[in-house]
Amino acid sequence: MKPAAKRLTGILVSLLLFIGTLMVYSSLVIPVYKEIQILRGERAAKAALVQEENEAVVAVSRLLEKYPSISGLRQTIDLTLPGEEEVAGVVNQIGGITTSNGMLLNSLSVKPLSVVVDKKRADVIKPVGSMRIVTEMAGGYDALKAFLQALETNIRIMDIYSLSVSRGGTDGPYEYQMEIDTYYQI
Repeated sequence: MKPAAKRLTGILVSLLLFIGTLMVYSSLVIPVYKEIQILRGERAAKAALVQEENEAVVAVSRLLEKYPSISGLRQTIDLTLPGEEEVAGVVNQIGGITTSNGMLLNSLSVKPLSVVVDKKRADVIKPVGSMRIVTEMAGGYDALKAFLQALETNIRIMDIYSLSVSRGGTDGPYEYQMEIDTYYQI
């Protein structure tokens, strides 16, 4: 065979081997690689789920250590999110916070709001009702800051819905109209 023919045959064989390699790679390796990527994603998602579940277990364990009896935990939850409206308790809390921070409570009224019911979880999570307390107070700016801080750290969950300031000189006292939402379980 002539050297030119040998070279041509070598090039053709090399080309066929290269094409065969590409076909094997595309038909065998790429699909398996895609499957591996999908499995890696599933493994990562499951690992994240396991991590979240472990964190939940640790949190519950800490709660159980903190509150050795379920009745103690129930009492704490009842203070934070009581089982009924307890209007008198809310009025006393707001009145106490107001006077302890040097403010004057001019008026206070309570409006019940709608009850939120999640039908999907009604057997697990109790519906939550809310009340809006409308207050008018008078006091200085520092007293308002202290009032808001005390309301934020109060045992019962309360949110400021609206706050408006009116009247008063440059140094106060100011008049505050505030709407506070508080919640309870039904």
